[in-house]
Amino acid sequence: MSDLAAPPPAPSASAPTAGLGASIRERRHQQELTLVALAERAGLSQPFLSQIENGRATPSMDSLYRIASALGTTPQALFGGGGRDGVGPMLARADDVSVAHIATPGESLRRLLLPGDAPFHVIELVGLATEFRERWQHPGTEALYVVAGPIEVEVDGEVHELHTGDFVSYPAHLPHRYRSTLGPAAKALLMETQLQSAQQGAHSAPGATSSSEQ
Repeated sequence: MSDLAAPPPAPSASAPTAGLGASIRERRHQQELTLVALAERAGLSQPFLSQIENGRATPSMDSLYRIASALGTTPQALFGGGGRDGVGPMLARADDVSVAHIATPGESLRRLLLPGDAPFHVIELVGLATEFRERWQHPGTEALYVVAGPIEVEVDGEVHELHTGDFVSYPAHLPHRYRSTLGPAAKALLMETQLQSAQQGAHSAPGATSSSEQ
């Protein structure tokens, strides 16, 4: 495989990100995959994937989607949140929620509700970049609610400016990305349905792909 993606590793991994590596390794072992096999499925280099599993590198969102798709799961499920019994509420206190830094300094995902078996996931986005980054595509439906804006959301090449209280939803297979025009004070809730598990062949990996900015 040529042009394997090997983004430069982040200086250090936060505790949640280190847990992410352990989660990836556990799921890989459950599926009896070697590092090389998973790297090929995800379109990543084996050394970079090894660094992620050992908590020495932080994946970009694109890389994270690729790994999750190759394992037949979601990025949010990889970040944890055990299963639930489905008969009672699941409560997440503000001071119990951990932050996992992804891709670049200042950008982060704050986990709100991440049981691995939930049919959807809700994430608080904080510290959004002020420039558009890679476009993401993955199965399912995604929606974004602006807590503090404005935030620009680009879907399939069309840019929508959203202000505080605005909401947008879209099929997640369309190329999409977002950025803050407010700076680090911007906040949003990102909601997405769970990716389909490997029924459609996780071996073809990137059900999650990205395209570079033109």
